[in-house]
This record gives sequence, structure tokens and C-alpha cells, in this order.
Amino acid sequence: MMRVIPLLLAVALLCGCDSNETYTKINLDKSFLATVNIKDTSLTFLDENYQRFASWDISEPFTGALLLADKDTLLLYGKEMSTIEIFSLSAGKHINSWNSGKGIVNMLMLEEDKGIVAVNQLNHSISFLDEEGKEQDRVRVGQSPLTVLQGKQSHNLFVVNFGDTICSVIDLETKKVDWEFTIKSSSTGALVREENEEIWIGGHGEGKKVEENLYIYSTETGKLKKRIKAATMPIKFIENDDGIFILSHGSSSLYKLNDKYEVIKSLVVGVNPFEMGNFKEDLIVAGYDSDEVYIVDTETMEVKKTAKVGEGPFQMLVRE
Repeated sequence: MMRVIPLLLAVALLCGCDSNETYTKINLDKSFLATVNIKDTSLTFLDENYQRFASWDISEPFTGALLLADKDTLLLYGKEMSTIEIFSLSAGKHINSWNSGKGIVNMLMLEEDKGIVAVNQLNHSISFLDEEGKEQDRVRVGQSPLTVLQGKQSHNLFVVNFGDTICSVIDLETKKVDWEFTIKSSSTGALVREENEEIWIGGHGEGKKVEENLYIYSTETGKLKKRIKAATMPIKFIENDDGIFILSHGSSSLYKLNDKYEVIKSLVVGVNPFEMGNFKEDLIVAGYDSDEVYIVDTETMEVKKTAKVGEGPFQMLVRE
């Protein structure tokens, strides 16, 4: 009889998400900023005043999340997960699993009802899924793809391949790689500015040589147009009415640029930050090693307040 207990425990651990477990329900009319915390595999939900109103502890090795167009269905994925786990925020429970295989490191909800993109580093591909998780197309790209961005005017998908020196451009109509252009090794993070016919790409650098610049390429030709100093390891970019913002996680630095691409203000913020986003009128930076978010005034570039979240906030989700 004593041998049965360890066996049952092992089976329970291998079963993944427990469909009977419930979490705090998040009403559909509730605006929130949520952090995806990968050290303790939790989700932290903050309201409009940055007060925590819900925490979900989930026993899955997820590294990212995606909120679908209904603003209620939440997908959790990870490179070591063989499934994509599906949750309903309003019901506060796990509702489904999609068999995906291991390797997924990023997902994107395409606009114009073009479905869902899943980035797989193990088979170096981009999968196009419908809203039921069925794979419609699969496109082979460069080595270890990571960052994906949709070009809405050009109807392209830009794929930054972290383990390669190419950016793959997929035609969203034909679901084929239309063309490629040369980028730096270990590139990650991007911003598409179609009105300027350009894409900004950052990265970590290779080996002992860390990246100190971001690079601006033409979205028409792939030609390098400009490089901007943004030490160290610029990996996230956001543009809003107040300017263009660059987050460099190697130096925990936030830079604000004007329309001439000049750095007009900078700020040291967070501890090893990987993620930032817009919420209401604020810019939010997540400190991966400080387990908190920093609410930044985009005009003055001052931290207005901070809020504690789970351990290792690696991604953020916003619902307004």
C-alpha cells in the first residue's frame, strides 16, 4: 500500500492543469493591468489605481500569455509546455487545452480576424491557428524565432529570429516567407512604424559583446537606415503621443526620444526590466528582479508610484 501513494502523487503532478481548480473571477467590465510572473508561475491583476485585486497561482511552467479578442479568454504557453492552457477570466477557471507540442516562446493575436500566431523555437517555425487552436498553416523561418509584429498596412508578419541574422517577412495572404533581410545576431524586440516605412530592432548582443544600439531598417528594402545608442541591451520599444520609448534591460534604463530620434530624457528604473506597456495615461515598466511595476509619467519621465506583483514579472497584459 505504501508504494501506491508516491505513484498517485506522480500521476497528479503529470496531469497538468486541474480543471476543477477555481480562481478569482475577473468581470468582463473590469479594466486591469496583469503581470505574467514566471518565477512563481502566477498572474497578478491590478486595477486602474494599481491596487492588486486578484492573484492566480498556476502550476504550469508558462513563460507567456495571450488575451484573445473576446477580452475574456486567456492563453498560457511556454517552451517546455506541450499544451497551450486556456482559461476564462470571467469564470475564473481552466476551460480547455490545445495540443501544441513543446517550443512555443511567443504568441500574437492578429488583427483583421487573421487568427493567432504561435512562435516555435524548437522547429523554427510560425504556426497560424484559428480561435479553436487548430493549426491552419505552418511557415518555416530562421533559427530560434522570437519577436513577431504585424504590419497592418503591408499585410506582413515580421519575424525576428534570435538565433539567426535574418528577419523573415511573411505575407499574411499567402502564408509564405516573402523576403528576408540581414539583422544583428541575438536580436529581439521590435517596433514597426509603417508611416515611416521602418522597423526598429534591438537585442542582447552575442557572447561577451553586449548590444549598445538599436537598429532602424527599411520595411521596403531591409536596408539599415540608422542606429541609435541605447545602452545596454535595448529589448522593448513603445510609441505613444508623448514620444518613442526604449527599454534597455541590461542597464535598467528607459529612454524617451523625440520625432527626430534624439534622446531627450532618460531614467533608471526597475531591476533587470524586460517588459513595458501603456495603461491608461501611464507607461508601465516591470522589474523582473524587483517583483514590482513602476508607473512612469511619460511627460516628465518620473516614477509616480510602484506596485508589488508576483515573482519575476516577464510580460504584461492590459484590458481597458
